Formats: sequence, C-alpha cells, structure tokens
Amino acid sequence: MTNESVGPGPGQLQAKDIESFWQELAYQERHLALLPNQAFVVQANEMLARIAPDLALELERSEGSLFSRLVFSAHGNVDQFENLMALVRAAPSLPGYKVQAFRNRSPINDFSMAMEGLELSCSDVLVAHYDAGGIVGLELGFEKIIAPEQRELAKHMAFIMLDHVLGEWDFAVRVGPVDVVDAFAPEVAGVGPLSAFPAVFDAFLRDSLGRSYRFPTADDDRWKMLEARRRDAPADAVPDLLGLRLSANAVATRADLPYCLQWTLAFEDGETLDQARDAQEGLQAALERMENGILAYTRIEGMRERTACYYVDDAAAARQSLQQQAVAQPGRVDVSFDPSWDAYLAVYAAAGAAAADAEHGDPEAA
Repeated sequence: MTNESVGPGPGQLQAKDIESFWQELAYQERHLALLPNQAFVVQANEMLARIAPDLALELERSEGSLFSRLVFSAHGNVDQFENLMALVRAAPSLPGYKVQAFRNRSPINDFSMAMEGLELSCSDVLVAHYDAGGIVGLELGFEKIIAPEQRELAKHMAFIMLDHVLGEWDFAVRVGPVDVVDAFAPEVAGVGPLSAFPAVFDAFLRDSLGRSYRFPTADDDRWKMLEARRRDAPADAVPDLLGLRLSANAVATRADLPYCLQWTLAFEDGETLDQARDAQEGLQAALERMENGILAYTRIEGMRERTACYYVDDAAAARQSLQQQAVAQPGRVDVSFDPSWDAYLAVYAAAGAAAADAEHGDPEAA
C-alpha cells in the first residue's frame, strides 16, 4: 500500500513545536494567572508567536465559573485552521482552564463599532442569503447612507461584524461568496438586519441545505448513481461511474470531519473490482462505527480504478484503519485538509437539481 501526503506539509506546525509551546505555557501558568487579563494575553501570545505567528490566544474569565477558557483563533484564515486544530488537539490538562478552538459567536447580536470616523451597528447592515453550491452565499447592503469614499471601510467593518455574529468557523467555512450590493438580487432570500441573522442562517443550513449534522442511519441513507465524462475525453470513452452519497450532505462541514481521504484501488476484472469495493466498504464500516469518518462518494474511472472518498476526524488514525483492510493490489491514498468539504460539494452541486430533490425527499428523483 502506498501512502501520499503522509507528512506535515509546508507551513504546518511540527509536533515538537506544539509540545514546546504547551510545556512553556504550563510552566508559566502560575505566573500568568496572577496577571490582569490583558497582560496574560500579551505574554501568552508572545509564546505562541514563536511557533505560530498567524494564530492568537484569547482568555475568557467568567465570574463564578470554576474554569477560565483559552480560546485559540486563526482570525478566520482557513489556511491556518489545520495548525489551530492540531495545537488544540495536543493541549495537556491545565487545571482551571478549558481549551477551545475558534472564536464563538458574540453573545450580543446587536452591537456597534467605529473606525476612522464611521460608526456602524449590526442593525445598519442588511443581509440576504442563497445556496452557493452547498454553502451559504451572502449579499450585504446598508440601512444607512454610506459616503462613496467610506464604502470599502464599511465593507471591511461589515465583515468583522459578520465574523463576530456568526462565529469564526461558520463564517470562514460555511459562508462562501459575500458581495456588497446597491440592490439585492431577486433570487436571494431573507433580507434583514445582521442583528437577526444568526437564527436565519442556522435555519437555512438546517432546512434548505439539509445540515442536521447527524450521521445517516440505515433508514435514511440515500445514494445516487451518475455517469460523468471528462471534458477532454474522446466521445467514445467509457464514462466514469459516480456513486454520490446524498445523505452524507447532512454532516458536510462538521468541524470534527475536516480531512478528505481518497483511497484509490486498481482492478482488472469483476473479481478484483469486488475485492476493491469490499476493502473500501470495510474502511467505511470501521470509520462509521464510532462516527470517526464517513464515506461520501465513490468513483470508477475508465473501468480501471475505484476511488472511495471519506471525510475523517483524524487522518493518521484513518490511515491505520485503512491498512487493516486486506487487499491484494497496491493502492493510492491522498489526504487533504478540506473543512469546507469542497471535494464533496463540487460533486454534489454537479449532480444538479435531481440530486437536490432526492436529498430533500422527492421519490421521483431518487
């Protein structure tokens, strides 16, 4: 079995650096605990900057709580999310502290901010939404008149407010294109103030995009078989066969399933195709038994290779499970960090209206 992309890529935090940070923070904790919040944050971030200058640490101390919270953020930069999650996953037990990845939503939906002479409140920002291929597209407008020379500043402020209102993960991963418009397009829905948008956003994910974030059961598991042709393929070429798991859409973009693992096995005839399918379904069963991963789609290319695409919580653990599936042929494994589920949603969107209808219960489209 050959494995590709098995080591840390460029820009990824090394395990020794992560361990060094946590050792230093644990050693300095008694000193830090005596400091005011701002001084605590400044000194802790100086330690963090030595290994991960693109990440930040925030401290939340609540009166009456037994725990303070250390919140790590990548400032919404998805390229740093893998480092952030690796750092938090390696956190040791720190008495009196809970460690969290990503900033939560602001507890106050209607707040104001001012920059360079411009003041905006969440009620001044209007938001409409639409399905942007399985993620949420947004159009923004303003309730108050914005001078032309301040329009870019207002856009920047609206993005900051969106990040606070929706939370770091939702805004960075589940929101796609965001456009500031003079007039909302006819096809967008739910024009309203940003202060009321979180509930609208959650309902749209759940009711329109089908995101329950629960694993499918045997009773509601649905697949769609498709033929796909590459644009550069000859007209007489054998089409690829795609098995799209419609019900995997329910858990798309879950924060604990950020890795896309594609396992490709070659086959020569019906017998070796069956062996490849059995091995890939064996990995599916091993992952889904404890909800550590899910099979999202399969693809047969040129009647030579069968690829199974999984989304998993831990790429290294998934590889170990994969090695336990006995197959006669060598295989290829490709792993990418894909928190937005781009690989799956590209296939899901390409399946067209019939797939969407089947996902939402139209028996004629299944």
